[in-house]
Amino acid sequence: MKLTPMKLKRLGLAFIAAAFLLTIGGAQAQQMEKIKVALHWNAPIEEFVQYYVAIKNGYYKAANLDVELMHLPGSLPSVTAVGAGDAQIGQASSDAILVSLGGGAPLKAIFVLFQQTPAGVIVFKESNIKDFKDLKGKTIATAVASPEAIMLTARLREVGLNPEKDVNILNVAPGAKLTMQLTGQADTSTGFADFQFIQAQNSGRNVEFIPFSTKATPLYGHGLVANTTWLEKHQDATKRFIAATLKGLAWTRDNVDAATDIVVKWDPTVKVDAAFHKRGWEVEMAELITNSTTKEKGLGHMETAGWANLIKMLKEGGVLKADIDATKIYTNEYIPADAPKW
Repeated sequence: MKLTPMKLKRLGLAFIAAAFLLTIGGAQAQQMEKIKVALHWNAPIEEFVQYYVAIKNGYYKAANLDVELMHLPGSLPSVTAVGAGDAQIGQASSDAILVSLGGGAPLKAIFVLFQQTPAGVIVFKESNIKDFKDLKGKTIATAVASPEAIMLTARLREVGLNPEKDVNILNVAPGAKLTMQLTGQADTSTGFADFQFIQAQNSGRNVEFIPFSTKATPLYGHGLVANTTWLEKHQDATKRFIAATLKGLAWTRDNVDAATDIVVKWDPTVKVDAAFHKRGWEVEMAELITNSTTKEKGLGHMETAGWANLIKMLKEGGVLKADIDATKIYTNEYIPADAPKW
């Protein structure tokens, strides 16, 4: 084929265009931002499924993010990792977030996954215990040093009961609370709606759950925090991270069985009970992640009351020593305007 000057010119322009596109693609690849996310449990659970899905389905990659998950043994290790800069973002229980903030950790709450704490009291239906006032004279199994015990004490006092005289608090190891109830050594026990309560249901007993978080006094559950030093320089990346995570959450809601399978297969070295985790997700979706606020303002949205109520409880319980301004510990600015309103 004879190359005329015009064809050579066109060919040259094509090469230039291709080189330009390759350069842009390379620059975009170089701009992939690394984010380490500290999680509050050291094994796959349904509460982390939105991150698994966002990685597997490429939502983070499409947002130019390289996300690495750090599974840690608890909420305090998670927020400690974020505060120290070992992770940029972390998921943890709200009480652990507040304790760390009280200790001066450089954290900012950027998203609340659970609009209410999953903690509450498990009761047998035949006991006719419908409210905290009905616990008078009952034996309650709990771990005294845990936030659950502090919430229990606060709720008892609210209904006029003296935790030291009107009930019998049975202090046991966290893993023994439900066992004490199921074996008849306690009338009730504290636990989580998405964990111990499901175990109680699976035992064949007819049980009900009384949550510590109420419409009158909401208490936040698990949420996301970011290291403030990192956050100042990576605000756009934070927005992209939350938007991609929300895509993972939305996909999970529409594909529960497939999402459960992702949790089960995430770490082949860990045996995961698919039915149990599917049930846990259904409870979280119906009772913890969504409420009237999310239906009006979108998932993850926070208000001062949810933090202020928990601060008050933790201070009265002696867990939180420092004064914390509930209006300054969180922000909704990184949640996209089109966040799902469920």
